[in-house]
Amino acid sequence: VCFCNPGACQWFLQLSNNDIRDQYAAGHICSDYNDLIDGLPTGAIRVSFGYMTRKEDVDKIISMIRECYLASYEERLQHMDIDKLPKALKHIPEKLKPQLKEICIYPLKSCAAFKITGSWPLSVTGFLYDRCWMIVNAAGMPITQKHETRLCLIKPIINQQRGVMEITFPNMRSVYVNLEIESEQINTVNTSLCQSKVCDDLVSGYDCGDEVAFWL
Repeated sequence: VCFCNPGACQWFLQLSNNDIRDQYAAGHICSDYNDLIDGLPTGAIRVSFGYMTRKEDVDKIISMIRECYLASYEERLQHMDIDKLPKALKHIPEKLKPQLKEICIYPLKSCAAFKITGSWPLSVTGFLYDRCWMIVNAAGMPITQKHETRLCLIKPIINQQRGVMEITFPNMRSVYVNLEIESEQINTVNTSLCQSKVCDDLVSGYDCGDEVAFWL
């Protein structure tokens, strides 16, 4: 609720005028059960103190806040009588349970994440393709965001069905890298073994070729 003062509520929640319009367009009305819309709060709870307020009243509201909002989800479920919840709130207990929504891997070291919302294979080193590639300079040393901040705009996209990783950058055509190097490719002239260093550890890898090098 916005305690009968939408302007004060908007100021307190730091919502823009467009946020308020979007919430109204989404069907939000006063006293409904929509606490969040697009990740933004729709209201707040005001506690009023007056002449007749006792210390016990203050202790009770503090206890309620501690039990309902600061406790772990297991503790909150213990205080909740699920059978007595109105139909519109039946989903609350399930929402209190931790849920894994996505996993982020970083196929290309120091570049943007590739987000996974479903299952994903594991390898002996962790998530498959996580930090399997890196960009190096002419001396073979890895380039990181510490010196090249725009690396965060390079976004890798893993396409397991096609067996390729698409590398994108704003306003540029994509370039593609094979996820696996075929055994016959390893012996070709265009594929050479490279030596580099990551966190004081010496590592070896294969050059992905001139096309991606020119793109970078």
